Amino acid sequence: MDATQQAFEFIGGNLSLDFANTVGGLPPESISQDRLTNYSRLVLWGQQTNLISEYEAHILLDKAEDDPTAAEAVLEQARTVREAIRRIFMVVAQGVQPDESDMELFNSALAQATAGAQLIVTADGFEWEWRKDAEALDQMLAPVVRSAATLLTSGERQFVRKCAHELCPWLFVDTTKNHRRQWCRTAGCGNMMRVRKHRERQRTKTEP
Repeated sequence: MDATQQAFEFIGGNLSLDFANTVGGLPPESISQDRLTNYSRLVLWGQQTNLISEYEAHILLDKAEDDPTAAEAVLEQARTVREAIRRIFMVVAQGVQPDESDMELFNSALAQATAGAQLIVTADGFEWEWRKDAEALDQMLAPVVRSAATLLTSGERQFVRKCAHELCPWLFVDTTKNHRRQWCRTAGCGNMMRVRKHRERQRTKTEP
């Protein structure tokens, strides 16, 4: 696995936010960088989130090679769903209502993501079971959409944050005790902002 394959980061605290964070982020040269550059990258993301096993990944990549048009269509679908999720949570983090068109797109994806659901009996009672087609090129999208729906309807929604760095669009759930987390990564955006503020203070001191 080369360095570019290791570019995914998982700081969102939620599957759907980690998916939203596959675009943008810092350092500055990667602000508009899309990490889902091709279908194999989408499969790799699914592997790194444990949504897809190595065996399933091989099946999907073989299918994508046999039908690149279908794989490209799934990649575009993934990007479209991702952008709707990202825009929804961006405004949610600001306490603003999502755009109606984004909600329509999301609900359309949610209808597909919950199709075929059934309740199963467990030792502790009941739980949802989601049917999975191991050969479906878009199988990694349904769990992402369901994750977003669960977060939007939970109390954790109020703790969704956007990184405080003005150039970083990454999202995360603030699970800190006092809910004052500001940065996607303290060692990344946090340090950059602290260095910038320090330089501004030093410059102010030296100005006549």
